[in-house]
Amino acid sequence: MMTPYPTSELPVLRPVSRRHLLQLRVAPVTLRPFQRTDLPSWRLFDDRRRRGRHLQPGIDEEARFLAHMHRSRLEQDNDQLMLGVFDDEHGTVLDQLHVRLHSLHSRCAELLSLQHWHPHTDATLQALCPFLFEDVGLHRLFVMLPPYCGAPFAHALRASGFQQEGVLRDQHLGPDGWQDRQLLALTAPIWRSQHQAGD
Repeated sequence: MMTPYPTSELPVLRPVSRRHLLQLRVAPVTLRPFQRTDLPSWRLFDDRRRRGRHLQPGIDEEARFLAHMHRSRLEQDNDQLMLGVFDDEHGTVLDQLHVRLHSLHSRCAELLSLQHWHPHTDATLQALCPFLFEDVGLHRLFVMLPPYCGAPFAHALRASGFQQEGVLRDQHLGPDGWQDRQLLALTAPIWRSQHQAGD
């Protein structure tokens, strides 16, 4: 299948640099880049997220978080924009999002959420999708989840228009071995058509 589109008519892709002060708000959450002052709140979030999980030895999660924070941007292939999802009422960190630019030319990016179970995943996507599709100019956003994921994040993805495109065999190596992943994706034209139909 091919979707015709004259490349000369593509809008200019607007990169996101570390200097951009993003504030994406849909009550009751705000999405924004992490700052060093957020480190205590992030430690509480990371502690909750890691409870009961098998941890990979030799990985300093705090060092990795700080490295991602300082490299956060969307300008070239494989760049990652890291955003925190903050609860407006309490200021707590609900989630840590990574948007990885797979291809600048084809405007394709992967979304990774580190916490699928917080109660405001729908508001998170309502804030994120318009920014990525309209402000940045992405064409395609995809997510990989466990095949039978029933978390609120998975339900919010489908409610936002993400469609399952298939299952990737042995895509992820976990503590118990190789695991499949289901691929869900949303394109800008589909998102716009759903958005306009809801207006």
